[in-house]
Amino acid sequence: SFLSRSFLRIGTRDPEASATMARRTRSVAVSSALLLAGAWTLSSASSRAWVAPPKGAEFGQAVSTGSTVQPWQVAGSALMLAAVPEPAHAGGMFDFGLTLPFVAVTFLTMMAVLNALWYSPVTAEVDDRNKKLLKTLSEATDMLSKADEMQVVYTGQLREAREKASAAVKAYKEETGIAISTQIEAAATARETKAAEVK
Repeated sequence: SFLSRSFLRIGTRDPEASATMARRTRSVAVSSALLLAGAWTLSSASSRAWVAPPKGAEFGQAVSTGSTVQPWQVAGSALMLAAVPEPAHAGGMFDFGLTLPFVAVTFLTMMAVLNALWYSPVTAEVDDRNKKLLKTLSEATDMLSKADEMQVVYTGQLREAREKASAAVKAYKEETGIAISTQIEAAATARETKAAEVK
């Protein structure tokens, strides 16, 4: 099933599938080679090199098996041990081991460092900026209140000036009207006198 799917993917000429298949083939080939080398080493050993020494023998004494361990046997056993998978450990949802304390210590250390290097200076800058903004805002509010007071004063002065101007215009109109009416009366009397003289 796996091989048929892989060959189907390769048949479609998908470069990603081809690369994945090549990686899998290489890893399977390396593992197989290591296992075959180890098995060949074990099967070709003509001695009892893999058997423990008898109970009466000391560690440094040679065992009378009749042969010594060959270097290729040591290399084969090393390859065999390299190919053996690591044992599975017990796991679960809450099996933290040393991970939880390590993460906690790392987190607290990062918080202390960030607080000293980043949060404190940034918080101080933000506080200074807020103080300056509040000062500027209060100054602007004071200026607006002064501008409102000045506008009230100027509006009052403008109204008084308009009232004075309209009173002056009214007085001028009255004076001009009186002067014109007196001139008209004087012209009418002069005309009547001339008309009376002509008659």
